[in-house]
Amino acid sequence: MRSKINIVWLKRDLRLQDHEPLYKAQQENIPFILLYIYEPSLITDPHYDQRHWRFIQESLEDIQAELQKNKNNLSIAYGESVDVFAKLSKLFDIQYVFSHEETGLDVTFKRDKNVAIYFKSQNIIWIECQSNAVIRGLQDRKTWDRAWARFMRDQIIKINTDHLNMISVDLGGVNIPLFEREGNFQKGGMTEAQATLDDFFSIRGQDYYKFISKPHRSRSSCSRMSAYIAYGNISIRQIYQKILENWNRAGWRRSMAALSSRIHWHCHFIQKFESECRIENETINAGYQNFPYLIEDEEHADFNSWVNGNTGFPLIDASMRALKHSGYINFRSRAMVVSFACHYLRIHWKLVAKALARLFLDFEPGIHYSQIQMQAGVTGINTIRIYNPKISLNMLSIYLYNQMIYLQVNLITLKLNIIFKNVLKNPKIYCGNGKKVSM
Repeated sequence: MRSKINIVWLKRDLRLQDHEPLYKAQQENIPFILLYIYEPSLITDPHYDQRHWRFIQESLEDIQAELQKNKNNLSIAYGESVDVFAKLSKLFDIQYVFSHEETGLDVTFKRDKNVAIYFKSQNIIWIECQSNAVIRGLQDRKTWDRAWARFMRDQIIKINTDHLNMISVDLGGVNIPLFEREGNFQKGGMTEAQATLDDFFSIRGQDYYKFISKPHRSRSSCSRMSAYIAYGNISIRQIYQKILENWNRAGWRRSMAALSSRIHWHCHFIQKFESECRIENETINAGYQNFPYLIEDEEHADFNSWVNGNTGFPLIDASMRALKHSGYINFRSRAMVVSFACHYLRIHWKLVAKALARLFLDFEPGIHYSQIQMQAGVTGINTIRIYNPKISLNMLSIYLYNQMIYLQVNLITLKLNIIFKNVLKNPKIYCGNGKKVSM
């Protein structure tokens, strides 16, 4: 006879705190499996890159390390979700599956519909919990702001990981790929997320509002939490309540207001995508659906020059190369590279969207497609951003000025070294009295 169990299905919520599905499973009187599925259809999807799967792998390793403290284990499977659940159904009598709602790509939307059909056929009850402040089935966004504020101020869900009523199962994940660490990418996991947040609120964040638009300074003054939010290593609510704790901190108010605003916009764009997921494949404004782009093929030389940072435009190339090696540039730089690709090179916005999704470590579908279409100018309602090249020239001139100062200092140092050596060789000539220089 099969044992009764529940399942907590992890997707883009790779954490153990402020996790409603995990909390609900713990309230039941039967054990549960904490499950993550590596899905081939997602691994091969053109939006994803090895950097994303490495971040996920690191996040799962961090969860496993935490569970191991109490001799618990995460269950990991490789395969399409319906196949994995069918395999589990042969081993156990599954009662409930708990998960967060996912506002994702078309591939995950279709996956979820297939999973729902399978669960219904097996009399398995699927409980999907609200993800952050995104409301599924919202008919009118007029009340959404108030709902967002309530959710963000609700109590953080505390979970006692010392007493989890869980079991693990070996699903023979021999095909699970391993991703080696490389480059200057942020490391995934709850531990890294908390450390990054603590570091931001210790000192980095005070100048957040000043340097958020600066390509270089933003790498340290921005929160750098976006990847951790994208894969759920930490919840939006946890970050927001940390902002409230520091709201009246001397010298921090403007930065806290700026960060709070961006936390709000994060949920706003995902809510918009939840209600209008067609924008992954269609323009928001139907009038641009058949716009005659020059480049609609990834094999095109200009597309490859852009994506590899070889256009000859220094700021564009620097931004694309930074993405390639670290997965991060600030928002204004992101808007600039999209604007350049779509308006100057006239690359189709869909090609740009997929290419940047692969490069952004913090790729979040709900934000990504709204922003791509805004910067590509196909919404019909947003200002088309054509960034002023003078800013690039100003930055370049500052760089060249600093380099000139550096070279001048080095030339002076070189001349002094030559003179000093000659003094030691010919003290009479340089000192005038025939005496050696006192050292």
